[in-house]
Amino acid sequence: MGKFCVNCGAELNDKAAFCVNCGSAVTNQGHSSGSLTGNSMPGLIGFSGRINDPEVIKEIENRNKKGRGCIFIGILLPLIIFLIISFASDEVGTADALVFGGGLSVLFLLIYLFGEYLTNVKHTWDGIVTDKETKNKTRRYRDGEIKHYVEYTVSFRTDSGKKHYSVGRSIGDPECRLYYDYLNVGDRVRYHPQLSFKYEKYDKSHDRAIPCMFCKTMNDIRDDRCKACKSLLFK
Repeated sequence: MGKFCVNCGAELNDKAAFCVNCGSAVTNQGHSSGSLTGNSMPGLIGFSGRINDPEVIKEIENRNKKGRGCIFIGILLPLIIFLIISFASDEVGTADALVFGGGLSVLFLLIYLFGEYLTNVKHTWDGIVTDKETKNKTRRYRDGEIKHYVEYTVSFRTDSGKKHYSVGRSIGDPECRLYYDYLNVGDRVRYHPQLSFKYEKYDKSHDRAIPCMFCKTMNDIRDDRCKACKSLLFK
């Protein structure tokens, strides 16, 4: 198994004196992914292998099945509603119901398929947190109401050089600061599109809390399962 940089998690050449990714000295970095370094807690350096645990795989499948059931009902709902209206009223014909209701159902289906594409496991990537930024913003509504809110942005650079962003807003988004508070500039992360909490840290050894990747609840770093949903924590 290869060696990895303690600072950024990049794989190291056996004879390298410095990490080619972040420039940190390789001295005393002779550890494999998931092993101990210094005062680090056991198993908390390195990306967790629990994404491949049979229990986790089954839970992902079960949650996807439940979600698809609700989504498919929602997709068909516009068509069903328009057909009911056409049968109960002379103002809407069956042909119109099929066109308008069917059109909305097709639109919802396309949105669902696009969401499935974005959450495909093939879109997993590794990268580094490059910046964190907050902005005070204002939103004006049609009725003239004005609301002030804060926008939280976390910037990432993937190993392939692409840029990604996580944006949360304090207005209408109770979980807007989850990623902003949990991640720090310089953290190496793995993006899991198929999970609710999408960013896993490479080095969790200095954290006091760890997020549940399924329900987003923060747990004591010493726990093995989520206190809320009992799912395995990614350690």
